[in-house]
Amino acid sequence: MVVPKKKAEPARKRLAEKGFLRKDLQIRSDSKNVYFPITQRVDLGYPVEIAEFKEAEEQVKDYRHLVDIPDELRHLLPSSYDTIGAIAVVKMEEEVVPYAQQIGKAIIATQSAIKTVCMDSGVVEQFRTRNIKIVAGDKTTETVHREYGLMFKMDLRKVFFSPRLATERENVARQVKPGEVVIDMFAGIGPFSIMIAKSHFPKMVYSIDMNPDAILYMKENIALNKVANVTPVEGDAREKIKDLEQADRIIMNLPHDAHGFIADALRSLRPGGVIHYYEIMEETQVTQRLGEIADVAVREGRVLKELARRKVKSYSPTMNFYGFDLQFI
Repeated sequence: MVVPKKKAEPARKRLAEKGFLRKDLQIRSDSKNVYFPITQRVDLGYPVEIAEFKEAEEQVKDYRHLVDIPDELRHLLPSSYDTIGAIAVVKMEEEVVPYAQQIGKAIIATQSAIKTVCMDSGVVEQFRTRNIKIVAGDKTTETVHREYGLMFKMDLRKVFFSPRLATERENVARQVKPGEVVIDMFAGIGPFSIMIAKSHFPKMVYSIDMNPDAILYMKENIALNKVANVTPVEGDAREKIKDLEQADRIIMNLPHDAHGFIADALRSLRPGGVIHYYEIMEETQVTQRLGEIADVAVREGRVLKELARRKVKSYSPTMNFYGFDLQFI
């Protein structure tokens, strides 16, 4: 299958999810296209051609096979981690922290794209940054992450970024109509804003964040991705949103605290506008939270209509990261 480079990553994910991507052959590319070896003819909107591919080299893919650790602790080795650019960010159980360096070296040995491994000890509250420590590889926490043909530069010690929201960002961007005004209330380094601005032709995206480092990297990312219709706004979203023009669409990705900003968002949302709202909670809390949001809407003279809800990702054994598309008439 022949796919233009800008469309290659979402195409690869779809092929892999459906089981159509051959793992025994190497993907190849040239200056314009990426060529995927597939198990059968499938219609994703791209041409299928007959081509030769090299066999994939056999290698150890699971880093856990390379870690020398007592057998009684092996089940505690992390089964997954976040890959952000050339950095792997790993959460570890307390019992395996003494083996952090081994774990980091093993990940680098099995993943050629990874140059640095960091241990993640949680989120620092003020700016939602990660409390991280380099355990192996290059001594840097700055990297460039690529997502859907876009580039996002960041320092993981200074800003927060989740690669696990890539599909969600693309899903929201697809809903934006040409000429819309969008406000991203908690924009970070700008991944939602820049994805929207790059290919969905909004009038303007106002990107608010109170972390000055996030604003600096956002400005770099605006330049890296050559978008002109994103305006960085540094400060408290509750105050800064008052000075902006009314929006057709507002993004509220502050999963622990967004509910406290609903009234402020509604006052800046045009009638019929949509809020993309995110919160981490238990499934039993969803109905109650939507009821509370509906009550706030009524007090602001609006009526809530739920357009969609999604379990974006799991957060803990009992809690999920939910996304809601909410229209307010």
